[in-house]
Amino acid sequence: MKQITLVAPASPIDLSESEKETIINWFNTNGFQARFAPHCFEQDRFLAGSDKDRAEDLNNAFADEATDIIIALRGGYGSPRVLDKLDYKMIRKNKKPFFGFSDLTALQMALYHRCELITYTGFNANFILNPIQSRMEKTLLQALNQQPLSLSGLKELIPGTAYARVLGGTLTMLTGLLGTSYMPDLTDCILVIEDVHEEPYRIDRMLNQLRLAGALSQLSGVILADCADCVAKDKADGTVHEVLHDYFGNKKIPVVTHFPYGHTPDHIVFPLGQKARLDANKGTLVFDKYDKYE
Repeated sequence: MKQITLVAPASPIDLSESEKETIINWFNTNGFQARFAPHCFEQDRFLAGSDKDRAEDLNNAFADEATDIIIALRGGYGSPRVLDKLDYKMIRKNKKPFFGFSDLTALQMALYHRCELITYTGFNANFILNPIQSRMEKTLLQALNQQPLSLSGLKELIPGTAYARVLGGTLTMLTGLLGTSYMPDLTDCILVIEDVHEEPYRIDRMLNQLRLAGALSQLSGVILADCADCVAKDKADGTVHEVLHDYFGNKKIPVVTHFPYGHTPDHIVFPLGQKARLDANKGTLVFDKYDKYE
């Protein structure tokens, strides 16, 4: 039975004993043993303990021979603060699946850039308490068991096909990595973006920053996921869909919408850094078999 270590690299989480048991039991029921890292339930203001302790839990989980999979307990904020405290040389030698979502985008992009590590977005362990819904559970179990993912029903914005690595996640976190040594090169990748609680002008500002940095100029494809509650206070400001169309509606690469991922109920879990074939004409995205962790 594979061992999962649960870590808290971002915001604090206060769980009752019954909630802790619910999380552990879900993994046990699905064929995994799970345990909490030593500093999981600490708090330092808006963080789940000190930067040193959160980084230590991550480093120890990757170094631990008994740990097969690492999963973040929750998002919120904080993972960018530990990026310069991780032992990437050790992690590269001890690759193992890491799961996280939202704020964890920063950590996942750094792990790909520094270690070429395939990670999985769309799931934090506290989602089990909601309780976890069918589509998320299905794709989560596929990822945990290293089964490749195929999706259909995407909507074509710009026709075409692309075969490339899929990178991205929460737009705010991607933008926050620009100009740092933890941001991967997006050249020739298929970029996925989503966000939550950001007005259209703020989405525009972040996309424009990526544009000015040259990060949008050499993409192979674009997947536009959900931008949940990204509504303007002033209706005259327009919609987030108009902003997205402004930046991606005239691209000469395949662009799709209606990707079931983001801060919305029952979204999917999928790999970042894995190669996939995007067919905007057919509305499909088919991932390769997962790379082995060696």
